[in-house]
Amino acid sequence: MKCALVSSDGVNGTVAATIDALEDIARLCSPRVERYGDAGIIAGGDSGVIFDADGLARMFGTADHIAHEVQRIAAERRLALRVAVAGATTTAWLLAKHRLAPVTVARPGHDADAVADLPVEALLTVRDLAPMAEDVRHQRVARGKNFRAAPSPLREHNTGYTKAHVQILTTLSRWGIRTLGAVAALPRAELRARFGDIGTRMHEVALGQDREPMVPGETPRRFVERLALEWPISGLEPLSFVLARLCESLSKQLEQADRGAVSITTRLALVSKAGFERTLHLPAAMREPKVLRTLILLDLESHPVQSGNGDTSIESSGIDAVELEVEVSPGRIVQGALFVRTLPTPESLATLVARLGALMGETKVGAPQIKDTSDEREIGQERFVVREVRGVRGGREGGSEVPEVREIRILRRLRRPSAIRMASLEIVAKAGPWRSSGRWWRRDGAAWDRDAWDLELKDGRLIRVSRNRLTNNWELDGTFD
Repeated sequence: MKCALVSSDGVNGTVAATIDALEDIARLCSPRVERYGDAGIIAGGDSGVIFDADGLARMFGTADHIAHEVQRIAAERRLALRVAVAGATTTAWLLAKHRLAPVTVARPGHDADAVADLPVEALLTVRDLAPMAEDVRHQRVARGKNFRAAPSPLREHNTGYTKAHVQILTTLSRWGIRTLGAVAALPRAELRARFGDIGTRMHEVALGQDREPMVPGETPRRFVERLALEWPISGLEPLSFVLARLCESLSKQLEQADRGAVSITTRLALVSKAGFERTLHLPAAMREPKVLRTLILLDLESHPVQSGNGDTSIESSGIDAVELEVEVSPGRIVQGALFVRTLPTPESLATLVARLGALMGETKVGAPQIKDTSDEREIGQERFVVREVRGVRGGREGGSEVPEVREIRILRRLRRPSAIRMASLEIVAKAGPWRSSGRWWRRDGAAWDRDAWDLELKDGRLIRVSRNRLTNNWELDGTFD
């Protein structure tokens, strides 16, 4: 089932929709959208879009409900268009282009009946018939010695048709063919013998048959919302109300398109005619409007607006317009696991990390990073992201997976090792030493030469200590959980 959208003349305050506006409406209903039209085939032709409506019945209902839902979206945007739903792509296009009704729906399996009363000239508005029509001019047709053709009922200079189109329509007119229903009643073999492959294609179109499958366009859709303010605002509190409105609109668009935001670009037009732009990368695809607004506010709080006069406070930088643009990815599908610990949602995790970054500074919030060095005291930091758990390891018991249970000791390493006296420790068991040394060639004090030991104390604690072989001092590196 295909749905075609064609722009119409605006009435009652509406305006004719552009091809980009038509595609934007179509992508709100289906991800499979193709631009379709007769532009370039006939002078003055227009274009439209067609989207695949298969599977939308569970969301909108019948084909008639789908068509009226498209009209409702267009009415909200003050756009005038015609909508047609049919089983074949060409049938939906012909109905949307040549029917004047706002909504036209063909009964399932009756595409030929839906276009039967359309004029035969409608055939030449089908996109794939254009290159075929030129081949008709080169065909040789046997005629009688005293044969003289009647005058053509069409004139090339006042119809916009090419010579090939005039020849096809003239021949059909002399046969008494006026509608697509009459074309469908002709033998296909006779049409092919007279016109070639274009005769076969015309017969297929009249019967509501497609020759090629639908090819969805690859043009990515932009999710952008902009609001120009009547009066400048300053401060995060009034800005939050504007962001809430924009995020609500973006969230509805993302939900209808089954997409989630992976990055948000905030653009502010300042009173000083300067612009401010900030891109926030999200840990996972999300579309909750409250979460998006909170993350944007926290990001702006951590990175103050830079105005043209050197001020770094948003309170002193008046804002004239706000624009949000998001990069998207397919919607996230969450499936719980029986033996895997439930992780926090990406929305709550991103909000928590953003709040900590605004409070402590971005450079002080992150995940530990293993650095390329033999010195275990070196500590690195990277962006904190919860990675998805793909599965569990272990054996099988009763035909089901049993998670592998292992005792894991976590070393809580001290950022700054503290000096200790070994004589005061009551040691029960020990393991080691593990010697490491390096940077002996440097003279800035960065060299190290250490022996590390793991000790079990009488009170049950497990600790790691090290002896600095350069100074012969003992240090406490950390404790095990």
